[in-house]
Amino acid sequence: MAIKILFTADNHIGISYSSFPKSKQQLLDERIRSFENMVQYANDNQMNYFIIGGDLFDKTSVGDKTIKEITGILKKFEGELVVVIPGNHDFYETSTNSLWSKFCENVNPEKVVVLKEYEMFDHQLGDQLIHFYPAGCRSIHSDKNMIGWINKAEKNKESINIGIAHGNVSDLGIDDADRYFNMTKDELKSCNMDLWLLGHIHVPYPLNEIVTENPELFMAGTHMPDSWKYKHDGNAWHIEIDDKKKVNAKRFKPTETKINDINYNVNSKSEIDLLEKKLNEYNKAQTALRLTIKGRLDDDNKNYLHELIKTKEAEFLTLDFTDQVSKKIDGSLINQHYPNGSLPHVLLTELLNEDPNGTVIQKAFEILDKVKSD
Repeated sequence: MAIKILFTADNHIGISYSSFPKSKQQLLDERIRSFENMVQYANDNQMNYFIIGGDLFDKTSVGDKTIKEITGILKKFEGELVVVIPGNHDFYETSTNSLWSKFCENVNPEKVVVLKEYEMFDHQLGDQLIHFYPAGCRSIHSDKNMIGWINKAEKNKESINIGIAHGNVSDLGIDDADRYFNMTKDELKSCNMDLWLLGHIHVPYPLNEIVTENPELFMAGTHMPDSWKYKHDGNAWHIEIDDKKKVNAKRFKPTETKINDINYNVNSKSEIDLLEKKLNEYNKAQTALRLTIKGRLDDDNKNYLHELIKTKEAEFLTLDFTDQVSKKIDGSLINQHYPNGSLPHVLLTELLNEDPNGTVIQKAFEILDKVKSD
């Protein structure tokens, strides 16, 4: 029989979304709702295991209400077992009042296990024995990874051996300061796992939507976009391993919410209309968009642009607009600012005739306008 795993990580429940003041509450609500979507997907597809590869929570100090909300959702999982490891944001602490103590108080230990120790955990599923090898975190930073014990541990070749770790992977993530439990692909390979499930890097791996050959490691990414920095679509993995250890997998997107950046140039009304068409292609109610616009416009078209942005701000989940549009220099603007025949008028007119869309006239006008103001 094939075992079926829903793999997620870096859920960061309790994240603040402070960079999205307008839509903060909607994003917080969707983060919980999309977590519920994963549990529902797992139930609908009869997944055996729901595995969380660290950073289920954004910090160790999340409130009791948040813990109970998540444990309540996990209780709805109808499969065999929820398996969780601590990440570097929700690292394991031994105190009786710690995050994981409270978490474990609110779950059925026969259905939800937190693998906080560095030791193998086994589970029988029908005739198949699964060995889980956890490498969670006990601090927010470390220059050493936690998989060394797995390399040394004996492996049963008859069982399915699954490593679950949290930390950076060289060549797949960035850890310039070597502070995030960095692992190499060679180190992972030397542990002789049938499969690695890794958290920490907020980008899914592999990049394929469907996987038919074992990539040896999966990274879940995050189930919902986090910030302007982590704009990737929400992601989780549906993974199946048969009794011959053949792996098939496909991506599952728990949310339609997206975070995007656009840099756009406009120099005419027709280009503003093209921008509007582009904006209308988005699922606006579920998109947080950071929009930077450059170019040159006269006053009428700049007002037209601002009216468009004002309308779209009400339609998007968030529209963060940066206006870097310069004033378009043309003959009428020169006439408004300088008398015909004056040195500035002659100079600017000559520059306009030579290169009406160039940067030289723009710079010259700005300098002359500044001197005039002074």
